[in-house]
Amino acid sequence: MARAYGSNATLLLKRESTYGQRATGNYWKMPFTSCNLSSEQGLIDDPVLGFGRDPAQPLRDVINDDGDIAVPVDPRYLGFWLTGLFGDPDTDPAAAEGYIDFSINPTEGDTITINGVEFTFVDDTPGAGEIDIKGTVIQTVDEVVSVLNASSDDDVNDATYSRPTGTQRLKIVHDTPGQAGNDFTIEASAATPSGETLTGGGTEHVFVSGADDLPSYSIEVGLSKVPAFFMHTGVVLNSIAFDFQRSGAATATINAVAQGEARGNATLGGTPQTLTFGRISQFQGEIRSGGVPIANLTAGSVTYSNNLERIETIRDDGKIDGADPTVASLTGSIDVRFADTTFFDKATDGEPVDLEFSYVLASGLALTITAHEVYLPKPKVSVSGPGGVQASFDFRGAKNEVAGQMLTITLLNDLDGSQYT
Repeated sequence: MARAYGSNATLLLKRESTYGQRATGNYWKMPFTSCNLSSEQGLIDDPVLGFGRDPAQPLRDVINDDGDIAVPVDPRYLGFWLTGLFGDPDTDPAAAEGYIDFSINPTEGDTITINGVEFTFVDDTPGAGEIDIKGTVIQTVDEVVSVLNASSDDDVNDATYSRPTGTQRLKIVHDTPGQAGNDFTIEASAATPSGETLTGGGTEHVFVSGADDLPSYSIEVGLSKVPAFFMHTGVVLNSIAFDFQRSGAATATINAVAQGEARGNATLGGTPQTLTFGRISQFQGEIRSGGVPIANLTAGSVTYSNNLERIETIRDDGKIDGADPTVASLTGSIDVRFADTTFFDKATDGEPVDLEFSYVLASGLALTITAHEVYLPKPKVSVSGPGGVQASFDFRGAKNEVAGQMLTITLLNDLDGSQYT
């Protein structure tokens, strides 16, 4: 007799064209770590009297179909879940970029290497492949910009060079949007490059909070060894939660509300489609505020919720008519070692901050969660034992009038976005 095991389970997903009507065709085979999306129908006692002390048979109650799905933080597959939570993204190609920071003026013989082409700094009249050292760092960087932008070398002129106002930074932006620019190398002997190559080239899918209309999905949970295949229709995504820790696998937990479930003996997902899977670990995560990594951070979490309201109309099948988004919410926490009073002072003054949660898998694969306006409560600071003192800030997000929304999520990958929409 065959028995069901999680190792043989499958999770298939496809967007519906009409709420509650099962999607047809080939579904997407989704990676997941756990799933308790399932329907349940409770029993209620029959209140009838007059037939003695023994109860009459119970009555069946309404059907509730909901649950949590834990999924790996993958820069491709995650776009399906984000589309369900926020609606269709704005998708545009992004050019790779990077920089070289000059803290001091270069000296004779110092070099920068741009995509394999070396340039040497000199004090006298520069020749080919040389850059004149000017009186100040800013003047020298401006000279670097001029020389590189005028270069006829095909390895150099694939990018555009500039110095952002008020900085001593050489900014480099690849001319061709997409992943190709991620292979453009940068080096410096006496300056600080942003990395070995330019980064961020690919396709950006930008999701924002506050959408009025959310798509619905058909999701099939399959246990092929039994066999039993549970098809959930009218699935609307309610919330997503991320936990940032020092180690472990990066995972997001999705809460979903479905209209109903039907069990079959064979899959209805056609021939499942797949994407290239790229796992992200917790050590690839980072939390910033004001563009700077938060010091002494030990853990963090962020949860976005659509706060769905079930439309519980009277129907002969016990199902809901829909699940509509209400006022969204953004909550979470950051735990820091008590080494300074930066966040403590902001919490005391009621001053909002911005928080940026990010994961980077590779130069063209990344996830960035930006909470534009976050309010911190004044935490209780307690000393218990000889160990380090920590403070935990349970924050709440609000709409930022400048940004126009409470939350922005940017997913960078190599997909054109048609998979999601």
